[in-house]
Amino acid sequence: MKKNLSSAQWLRRFLALALAVLAVLAVLVYIIDPYYNYRAYDHRYKLDKIFSVPGVVKNYDYDAIVIGSSMTQNFDMDSFREQLGQNPIKATLGGITGKEISALFNLAQGSGHAQTYYICLDNSTLAAGSTEQRFPEYLMDFNMFNDYRYFWGYEAWMRFIPLNLALVAADKLGIELPERFNEARSIDMMGEWAYLYEFNADRVLRVYSESDNGAAVNVDATQAYGDPEANCDAFLESMDLSRGNIVFFFPPYSSLLWYDMEQDGSLDSTLALKRYFLEKVSGYDNVKVFDFQGAEFTSDLDNYMDMSHYSPEINDFMVSCFASGEYLASDESMAETEEQIRANIQVLLSRYPEIETLK
Repeated sequence: MKKNLSSAQWLRRFLALALAVLAVLAVLVYIIDPYYNYRAYDHRYKLDKIFSVPGVVKNYDYDAIVIGSSMTQNFDMDSFREQLGQNPIKATLGGITGKEISALFNLAQGSGHAQTYYICLDNSTLAAGSTEQRFPEYLMDFNMFNDYRYFWGYEAWMRFIPLNLALVAADKLGIELPERFNEARSIDMMGEWAYLYEFNADRVLRVYSESDNGAAVNVDATQAYGDPEANCDAFLESMDLSRGNIVFFFPPYSSLLWYDMEQDGSLDSTLALKRYFLEKVSGYDNVKVFDFQGAEFTSDLDNYMDMSHYSPEINDFMVSCFASGEYLASDESMAETEEQIRANIQVLLSRYPEIETLK
């Protein structure tokens, strides 16, 4: 005769079953590793701007890292290999904050891979003092004991594992997928967006006339709050600048952005903060600063898709400058750059006189 289980026995068996299921789920996540949290394989899984970047930084094989916003996402990694002899990765996020930059920088230093760090400085990186950090904290360290959110998280099981297993199955079966699927799995191409847009003056002027900020994301110094110099100090203090070769660079927004800032009265304060930053880092022999913001091509809107985002050819140009030393900033060159920014505004208005009537 079958004996009925007591409540205590039933509960023990239920708990044992639940723990076994949780253990199996954890082991599967560890083996599949959709976020690359324990190992990084190129062209294996679809990469995600939030969940994949930390794992790539921790586990991929590289000696140079590019950290920044959408201004850095169209860099061609082969250009670093060919012109600088480096093996780079991109650790990027659209609208990246200063806190996110320092978090990625510190994670890269902890991984021990990078010898050279290329860090893009948007206007608001120095001025805004943002505390936003969108990368999951449990992915931003080397402690496996806080990875329970990874093992049993909704994102891993509902979004990434099913898709990634389907991609692996397609590979095994020899199914040819659209090229965008392959590009989305490339660590070199992680975050690239240029294929989505056209780069020409007509588009830039249309977007500028229709948008409150001309689609300039994370570059507007008017986002600053508190004391911009104190925010800049806090940003620099959040990173150990004494280790590695560190290359900061100011990206070449279009002259339309500088015209817009001139109109709203924020141009002078933005340029002053750049001078302050250069003074703060000038004591480090291992730190270089490149400033592309006075480049003559910034007055040609055919190089842009809005007033801040430039074409991949501009990214290639910046890499060539990292190699040659052109646009390397100093106290003297910073003054010349400011003059050139203002001169480029006038060139811009002569090329596109309709700008003054668009807003």
